[in-house]
Amino acid sequence: MHLSQHATHRAIQRSIPVSVIEAIFDFGTDYPSRGLIGLRLDRQALDLAADVLTATEVGRLRRYAGAYLIAAGDCVVTVARATRRHIH
Repeated sequence: MHLSQHATHRAIQRSIPVSVIEAIFDFGTDYPSRGLIGLRLDRQALDLAADVLTATEVGRLRRYAGAYLIAAGDCVVTVARATRRHIH
């Protein structure tokens, strides 16, 4: 995983640590996003993370539930937090 300069700036602006971005990249639920791939930290992603990470680490991740990233291959283009609820 590689963060673009834009993603690095957005992560700093939005107070999203690199460890959270890595967790979203590893466990996030994927969805199509304008020709790229979006990965969302939702309940399903947190359940997957709970199988691998400690309870303390998952507890820290829960603070960032709803955060997402947009990636092109293994390069993260941007990161943000959801402003609206995603309804299926």
